[in-house]
Amino acid sequence: MNDRGVSDIVGYVLIFSLIIATVGVVTTVGFSTLEDRQSAERINNVERAFDVFAANVEDVYREGAPSRATELRLSGGTLRHGDVVRITVADADDPSRNVTAFARPLVYAEGDTEIVYAAGAVFRSGPDSSVMIRDPPFSSGGQTATLPLVETFRTTGPRTVSTDGTVRVTSTARAINTTTSPSFDGADSYTVTVESPRAGAWARYFDSRAWVDDVDETDGAVEATLASDRVTVPRFLIRLRLSG
Repeated sequence: MNDRGVSDIVGYVLIFSLIIATVGVVTTVGFSTLEDRQSAERINNVERAFDVFAANVEDVYREGAPSRATELRLSGGTLRHGDVVRITVADADDPSRNVTAFARPLVYAEGDTEIVYAAGAVFRSGPDSSVMIRDPPFSSGGQTATLPLVETFRTTGPRTVSTDGTVRVTSTARAINTTTSPSFDGADSYTVTVESPRAGAWARYFDSRAWVDDVDETDGAVEATLASDRVTVPRFLIRLRLSG
């Protein structure tokens, strides 16, 4: 009789321990998975917001809007002005004949993931690679390539913002002579060189364009040789201001 009572108690303890262990495992794994999904969704939301931001900047430099404001919910991430990206369009035979733009990217970072706007393009970057998720405003029709150089730069306001709330990014046009440099008429061929931490993504973009003959990527830079007989290179200056 006593042996049976002990057996029931042992069985109850084993079953209760199994339940507690199962609940602990499910809770640990479940919360970890939930946090991963929430983080991924936050990044996806920022990615969509950057696409809206890029469209708003395009309204400023292409449509002539004096300014546009875009609200970005950071949800604990960081928004900052990144290191300058240099883009040079040059005569392939005489690189001293060139038009050069300096664009300061807008960078959102959460953990190891970054969403970046640079020179009209949007990127998603991880520790080992970058993917271009919105193309720059480059195009080619017939034998003429059009390569608008969008030069974003920091104006007044903070350099870096980190908050759970919303940040407003105001894009404002600055007057500049956007006519094509006459020195580009008559060159045998042209090159576009992009110096950027995301050179790999730029290289894949140029490699997929029919109007590009050759792509050469080195550490931190990519050079594309164009198939076009003529190149137009309008330049646009855009002020970016961060505010709460």
